[in-house]
Parts: sequence; C-alpha cells; structure tokens
Amino acid sequence: MGYNGAMNRKKQGWNTTKHILELGTFLGSLVLCRVRVGESCAPFGLAAMAAAELMNIDPLFAGAGVLIGAFLSGEPLWGVMIAAAAFVLLTRLMKIMLEEVSVSARMLVFLLCEIAVLPFEMVLTWRSCAYAMLSLAMSAVAVVLISRCLGLLRHGSRLCVLQEPEQLLLFGLWGLLLLGMGDFAAAGVSLPVVLLDAGVLLLVECKGPAGLGTGILPAALLAFGLEEGAALLGTTALCALMGSLVSDYGRGFTTGAFLLTAAVLDTFLGTEGESYALGSALIACLAFLVVPGEWMDRARLLLDSRSFSDKNGAGATGRLRERMALEVEETARLCGALSGLFDREKEEESFVQAWPLGAAHRVCVGCEGRVLCQRDPAAFDRAVLHLLSAYDRGDPVRPLPPMDSHCKFFREIMTAAYQSYNQAFAHEAGLRRAAEQNAYMSRQLCGVSSMLSLLAVRLREDRWGDRRVEGELLPYLVRKGFAPLSLDAYYTGGRLCLSVCLGPREEQAGEALAAAVGRKLNRSMRLIRTEPGEAGTRFELEALRGMEVKMARASLPEQAEEVSGDEIGELRMPCGRVVYAVSDGMGSGEEANRESRAAIGLLFDQFRLGVERELIYENVNRLLIARAEKEIYATLDAASIDLVTGEAEMVKFGAPPTCLVRAGNVRTLSGEALPCGIVDEARPYIRRIRLRQRDRLIFCTDGVYDLLGKELELELKRTQGASLQQVAEDLLAAARRKGQRDDMTVMVVEVA
Repeated sequence: MGYNGAMNRKKQGWNTTKHILELGTFLGSLVLCRVRVGESCAPFGLAAMAAAELMNIDPLFAGAGVLIGAFLSGEPLWGVMIAAAAFVLLTRLMKIMLEEVSVSARMLVFLLCEIAVLPFEMVLTWRSCAYAMLSLAMSAVAVVLISRCLGLLRHGSRLCVLQEPEQLLLFGLWGLLLLGMGDFAAAGVSLPVVLLDAGVLLLVECKGPAGLGTGILPAALLAFGLEEGAALLGTTALCALMGSLVSDYGRGFTTGAFLLTAAVLDTFLGTEGESYALGSALIACLAFLVVPGEWMDRARLLLDSRSFSDKNGAGATGRLRERMALEVEETARLCGALSGLFDREKEEESFVQAWPLGAAHRVCVGCEGRVLCQRDPAAFDRAVLHLLSAYDRGDPVRPLPPMDSHCKFFREIMTAAYQSYNQAFAHEAGLRRAAEQNAYMSRQLCGVSSMLSLLAVRLREDRWGDRRVEGELLPYLVRKGFAPLSLDAYYTGGRLCLSVCLGPREEQAGEALAAAVGRKLNRSMRLIRTEPGEAGTRFELEALRGMEVKMARASLPEQAEEVSGDEIGELRMPCGRVVYAVSDGMGSGEEANRESRAAIGLLFDQFRLGVERELIYENVNRLLIARAEKEIYATLDAASIDLVTGEAEMVKFGAPPTCLVRAGNVRTLSGEALPCGIVDEARPYIRRIRLRQRDRLIFCTDGVYDLLGKELELELKRTQGASLQQVAEDLLAAARRKGQRDDMTVMVVEVA
C-alpha cells in the first residue's frame, strides 16, 4: 500500500504539472501570436506550438491559443494556421510510423512547414522577402527559447537556483509576452508596464544592482511595441537603478525609491501624449508590497545565487556539524567500550601460598612417610608457610609438627617451597603492575570518551558565527585605528567570543582592542589569548562574566649569566576559567628550565583539550616521565580558578606552601606530594577553596621559601596595599638578602 500510494501521489503531481504546462502554452500562444514582424509575419505563435511538441506537451492547446488569438486580433493569419495544422499532422504521422522521432527531425518538419506557406503570405518584393527570412530565423530562435523555458517551468519545483543564462531565457520570454500585450491599457495604466515594473522590482530586490541587466531585457523588448518605447526604457532603467541602490535596506526602501524616481521623471520629463509610467509604477509597487514574505524568500534564493550559496552553506555547515557530532559520539562510545577491556576484576587466588605448597607436596610424592607427616594436610600447609616466614626473617628453620623431625627430605622441601615462593611473589607483583596499567588505560579511555561526548555537545550547541556582530565591529575597529585582517564572532557555552587578527606590528594592542570592542558592544571583554604569527597577531576575547584576575611575577636565576630553571605560565580559557602554574625544574640553567616549561605545557594542553580533572595531573606526571631521557623531575604548583563561581583548585607536586592573603590576614596552604617525573604512582596534593574579591595568592619556589620560611607571612603583612608587581619584587629582594642559593621566583595573583 505504501509503494502504491507513493506512486499515485507522484502520478498525481505529474498530471498537475502537465495540465499547468498545457494551460500555459495555450495562454502563451494566444499572446505571442499577436506579436508581428513587419506587416504580416507572426512567428512566435507557431514557435510556441513547435516548442510544446518538442517538450512532449500536447500542441493542440498551443494551436487553440494561436487560433483564438488570431481571431481576437481581427487579422486571422491563414498561412500560420495552415502551417500549424500541417506540423501537428506530420508529427503525429511520424510518431505512428516510427518508434521514436528525434528532436532535430521534428524541428526540421517545423521549418519545412513554415517555409511551405511563406509564398502564400508574401508579396514578391525585396521588403517582403526580407521580412519572410527574418520571420523564419526568429521562429527557429523562438522555438529553442520557448522550449528551454518550458523545461525550466516543468522542473521548477526541483530547482534550487536559476543561473544567469536561465534567468535571461525566462525574462526574454517574459518580454515577448509583454510585447504581445502591448495595447492592453486603460485609464493611464498599462497592464504590460505594470507587469514589467513588478518583474523589475522583483529582480532588483532579490539581486540588487546585479539584477539590472536581466530586468532591462524585457523592458527593451516591450519598447518595440509602444509609441513611447524609448522613454519607457529609460524610465524603467533609472527607476530600477535607484531601487537597486537601496535594496539592502528592505522591500519598503526599494519600492519607495522606485516610485519616487518614477514620480520625479513623470513630473519633470512628462510629454503631452499619454504616459503610463507613474500610474503603472504605483500599481506595480502596491502589488509588490503585498507579496508574502515567504514567496520573496523563495524568489531570492531562486534568483540570487549568493543568497542560495549563503543558505546552502549554512545548511551544509549544520549538516556537517551534525555528522561530525555523530562521528564523535560513535568514537566516544567506542572508547567507552574499549575501556571495559582493561577493567578486569582482581584474581582472588594467592599464588604466594599456592605455589610453595604445591612445590612442597611434589617433593613428598616419593616419600613413604608422607602418610604420617600429612595426616593433617591443613596443619602441614600451615607449618610450611610458617617456616617460609621464619626463613624471610632470618630465624632458624626446623621441622614443625606434624612434620617428621628426622625427615630426610626436609631441606629439599623448604628449598623447593622457597624458590616457588619467590617466583609467586614476582608473579603477583607483575600482576599488580599489569592491573595498575589496565586501570590507568581504563581511566584514560573513559576520560577520552567523556571529552569526546562533551565535544559532540559543543558541536551541536555552539554557534559558529555572528554576521551582525562582525559587520558592526569591522568598520568600527578601522575607524579606531586598528588594522583587522580578519574577525570571527562565535559563541561557546552561550558566551560571545571573538577572534581578531591584527597586523604583525600590533602585538601589544590586546588590552586596547578589548576596551574598544567592549565600548562598541556595550559589554566587558576579557583578553583570553594572544598568538603572534608571521601574517599577523591573533587575539581571542570573550564577554566577561564574574570576577577578573591579575598576575605579577618576579624571577631571578641562581647565576646571573644563566637562564632560570623556574617557569611561570598563565592559561585563559573560554567560559571564565584561568589556570596559573609555577614549576621548578631540578637544578638550574637551560636544562631545568626546559623541564619546567614541559611540565607547564603538558598541564595547559590537557586543560585546553578538556581532559577530565582527575586525569590531568596523573597524565602530567606520566608524560613527564615518558619524555625524560634521564632521571629528572620538576615541582608543579598550580591553581585552576573559575571566575564565575570563585572556586579555585590548588594542586601541588612537591611545591612549597602557597599563601592566601585575605583582608590583611595571611593563611598558609600546604600539602605533601612528590614532584612530577619521578615515579608513576606520584599523586598531587589537591585542595579546593573559594576565592573572594581582593584575595591574593602568593606562589614561591624553593629558592624563596627556604630562605624566608616563617618570615614570609611578616613580609606579606608589611607589603599590604602595595601593587602586585611591588609585592613580588619585595619578596624576591627579602629572600635575596638572606643569601641566594637557588633560582628564585615569586608569582602574585589577585582577584579583582
């Protein structure tokens, strides 16, 4: 039933299209047959019949139109009617006699029929012969034109956009139809001029100045059939030009400019004769204004390839995002499934007991006295295990009941049991190591799955562009003295973000750019990131919500001519999160600095990618171990701050305590943990606090804290009210007065 129903609906749609085309050929032929070339030639009505035949549309409807149109005009052209009848008759006979008749064969029959009646319609004069040849040529061209237009109309519901040649064909036919209606006028209003103005308004509204050429074509054809054709052509062209200049502002501006221009031209350039310009333009504008907006949108997509490209591009982008989101979700599910392969239950069997006892029993297999020694197997097993423990402690090992005190195999029993004990111990250690690695892999795959799921949500929900904001900002930034090479506005988590690329010499323009953008958009903007490049410097900004943070630093290497082994980093991310980190590499100099930069870089990369918080720090430690060519480590002191809620996560890998200064009071935040890059099992000390406005966090490396110790709190109390940079430099100077023995670094972060 479903298949039959679909076929019936398809057949019904085809029948509707067929009837519309038949009615269209009837009306078109009725109008086109009134267009004359010279005194007697009317080539376009017969061409409409031929075109209908070539497009497999019943030509009798077109023939009826030609017949009725000729009688209504008062000048029936018997030669045209005879040629039409002969053409229809011959083509029907060809279809009966031949299985298939080509288009070229039917076109040849049409030309022969028209040539056959020419001698009966012309007088043997040079003028008449010239008109006859012109009529023949125009008929051939009109057949191609009308057949192409009928093909476009047949497939109109499936057309997405009309290309320029197709638009010229349709509006050329439109001009011929208007030419056939040239004398339909009353009360200062001409129906052809009204239809012409409406078509021109449609073109300039949909295409702007690009639609002028196509709109002038039907006006030029109509000008041949009116006494004031030249004036009409000039008026239409000028009105269309003025309307196209304001078409970007909407339909009201387009029609207003068109009508105002027509009124001005009619007032200052009006003639004594009858003029149809102003009245026809008024009716065309009124009709154009009441066209539904949905129809205008469809016409704009059909006529303007740019609008179609924009909409199709937006649709394609949406479809691409959906496909990407689905693929990312599939990958996330696969990672989740793979994580289950590494999530194995621990084996309950104890090899440390089973293997030694098995070895001991195998030694006793050939002993006749084992019946007495192992009359209680459980007690015998306990005795063997107790002796193994005693052997590990270094205690004397002697047979225990129920063992025979004079057992000649006792030494072999304990030797085999102890060897198996060591092998089982190593085996269990390997199993524990494998279990830990499996658990690590399971956590990583689960983390990747969660990260990909979050990415899929962002692919669907984030907006990738805002043309309005981009259009407002570009000219404004140019007026303010910036040189934007590109500007992208997008939304992450519902928050406006901007990516602005300025010239290569504007690396320091970030704060000024954020201030200028904030004034234009009437909102506070935060500079997230600065990326210098060869082509220019790219600045990323986001709309500010919640608190803001500032940072100052001061650093001093152990040796003045060397590089400090300490490193400081700041990472600002969308959605109001910022991460600060201080790292102290082992030793000093370039090698220690390289290790510090690696630790901070690994930390920031995982925050930027959205790795789960529980996995970030473990990954930093393991990746630092993996990349090290020799035994080297680095401390890591980090704070991840949510500027919307004020929550801060303090993380320490072997780092000194951090000081929190709040309302004049100093609070020490400390925790014990190994540095990064030593062992896989190293875990950081993590503490969560909630920050308030005007809170300050002071991070120090060992070179400062070891020298100041408890005096650090006194120094911080003495520097209350000082600027961030001054606090950092004063602490560094106070530590240096104690005698520098290591690289020294201080970072001060304040919540504003």
